[in-house]
Amino acid sequence: MTGLRRLLSLAGLAATLALAAVATSAGTAFAYGRADHPLAQVEVSANCDNPSFPLCQPFPAGVGTGGIWYWVELDADGTGDLSGAACGHTVGGVGGPGGAGAGSIKGTATWQYTTLETAPPGAIFFGTFDPHDRYYAVTITDGSTWLIPTTTGHYAQKLANGVQLQITVAP
Repeated sequence: MTGLRRLLSLAGLAATLALAAVATSAGTAFAYGRADHPLAQVEVSANCDNPSFPLCQPFPAGVGTGGIWYWVELDADGTGDLSGAACGHTVGGVGGPGGAGAGSIKGTATWQYTTLETAPPGAIFFGTFDPHDRYYAVTITDGSTWLIPTTTGHYAQKLANGVQLQITVAP
């Protein structure tokens, strides 16, 4: 009889744990910002590490060597939450030309729908074409505006050795 009691006790414990798991997960999980009516999450990673490529030339001819990474949660009201980092890369080793270091990017962003034809002047576009020609024109804290495809997916562009862009758009 001891074996049967032990089996019934284990079955009871398993049933209790199963009920507890169902009770604690019965609600809908909202991963981020339900009240803000989020439309999409966007991640951008861009690196410019080839000093012979025109975009990587020192400012004002280009952006210099370095990179930027940021994540934006886009809300239905044309705003978004922003987090990321930007860094400068030293070319030629420590003490060589260029700058090195990183800085945090935090704050809010604004956005609007656009097409390539109606994009704001000066918007950054790296050839990440949306199959429906519909883009988020996302303005981040440094004042730059990036054209991000609205179609969910992963986009990657290699412009030259050491010059690449990756964008991920998720619901």
